[in-house]
Amino acid sequence: MRGLFNHLFRKWVIVFSTQDISDFYKMKTKLNQHQVDYKTDSVTFKGSYSGRSGYATTYHIKVKEEDLRLTSDIIHR
Repeated sequence: MRGLFNHLFRKWVIVFSTQDISDFYKMKTKLNQHQVDYKTDSVTFKGSYSGRSGYATTYHIKVKEEDLRLTSDIIHR
């Protein structure tokens, strides 16, 4: 039962964040080439508090906690 619980509720860790969409896709390509499972997420902030108009989007890539070491090696190559 414990194994099933851990499998269903795996922890995902953010390993890469950027506001540059091309960097985001480059990293996704690297992870795909090494067959690493990942999730993506994005957060968009309105620029009003910075004094600029428009929006800033930050893109996140998350991997399973057990893949953290492998992913770190891939990212920093």
